[in-house]
Amino acid sequence: MNYRYYLDRSSKKFPCPNCQKKTFVRYMDAIENNYLEANFGRCDRESKCGYHNKPDGNQRIISPHAGTFIRPEASFHNEDSLHIGGNDFNGNHFIRYLQKFYDRETIIAAIEKFRIGNSNHWAGATVFWQINEKLQICAGKVMLYDPITGKRVKDPYPHINWMHKVLKLDRFVLQQCLFGIHNLGLHPEGSTVCIVESEKTAIIMSIRYPQFLWLATGSKSNFKHELLKPLKGYHVIAFPDKTEFENWSKKVEVMTKRGLSIRVNPFLEHRGLEEGADLVDFFAQKEAA
Repeated sequence: MNYRYYLDRSSKKFPCPNCQKKTFVRYMDAIENNYLEANFGRCDRESKCGYHNKPDGNQRIISPHAGTFIRPEASFHNEDSLHIGGNDFNGNHFIRYLQKFYDRETIIAAIEKFRIGNSNHWAGATVFWQINEKLQICAGKVMLYDPITGKRVKDPYPHINWMHKVLKLDRFVLQQCLFGIHNLGLHPEGSTVCIVESEKTAIIMSIRYPQFLWLATGSKSNFKHELLKPLKGYHVIAFPDKTEFENWSKKVEVMTKRGLSIRVNPFLEHRGLEEGADLVDFFAQKEAA
C-alpha cells in the first residue's frame, strides 16, 4: 500500500537531529516529490539513538501517477487552546528578541494580530498558531528561539514540535494552512499579499510594512497550491529564502496555470547573504553596517 509520506528509498543520509551522526533517513512527499522538513525522519542507529519523527496526517495514495490520495478529515483545536500558555510574555524568548527593536505597543499589536502564544514545552518557547481563512485553528507550531540572536535553537536538536503532540491528542489529523491567513478577510481582493517562509519573518515584516498582508509557509515544502488556494483574486508576491528562488519559481509556473496571480521576487538572490538567509537577515545586516 502506498502512502503520501515515506522514508527516502535512496542511499542518501543526513546528520541526525538527535545524535548528529550522518545516519538519518528523511521522509519524502510523494505528491510534491521533495523532502519534508529536516526533522522528519528516522536514524539508522536504532539501538544507540532511536530517533524517529513521523509526519502527521499521512494519507493513502489511490493513484501515484495521478497524484490523487484519500484525505482524512482534518482536525482543529478549540479556542481555549490559544490561551493554554497564558498571556504573560515576559519569559517568551521570541518576544524578548522583538523587545530589542520595537516598543511595547507595537509588540502587543503583533501578538494580537498573529495570535502568538506561549508554551512551557521548552522554557521560553513560542506557539505560532495556524488559523485558516475560515478562522479554524488548524495547528500550533511550537518553536524555541535564542532571545539575543533571534535564531532558532537547533542544538542539540531542532526545537520544533506541534501542540497536538504536546497535548497528546493522538487522533489529531494535521492539515496545515499559511501562518497569518486568518487576517485575509481584513484585506480586499485585488490587494497585495506577501509570502515568506519563516513565521518570525512574516511578523517582523508586518511591523515594517503594515500596508501589506504578510504570510508564512513555515517550511520550503509548504509553498504549494494546496495552501495558497485561498489567495485566488489577490496579487501575491513570494520572497523565498536565498537560493530557493529557482525552486519556488518552478512551483509558481504550476500555480499560475491554476488561477493564482503570483510572482517570485529574486531580491535576496542578488545580495551578499549566506544560503538560507531571509528578508529579516538582509535588514539586520544592512542596519549593522
